[in-house]
Amino acid sequence: MAQKNRKKGVFHQVVTIEKTLKHHLMEWGATAFGIAGAILNSQLNIYGFYLFCVGNILWMLFSWKYKHYGLLMLNMVFFILNIYGIIVWNQKLV
Repeated sequence: MAQKNRKKGVFHQVVTIEKTLKHHLMEWGATAFGIAGAILNSQLNIYGFYLFCVGNILWMLFSWKYKHYGLLMLNMVFFILNIYGIIVWNQKLV
């Protein structure tokens, strides 16, 4: 039996992102800062938190521009947790 053509809902919409140099720099820069932050944190280096913060800010800008609101919320929470990590780390040094 042939399927009828049904109108697709809002969740079936396909969005194409224009691949500009700015888009690539933001996306890959955020990825590089995240990887570098993870490496430094695994070596118990506080600067990993700072690199994560930069990566989070880039992801937030990317998410806002391309309307990826779940990714935006995730990176806002990660940013707050990284600030918290910096504060806790500095308190342990005192």
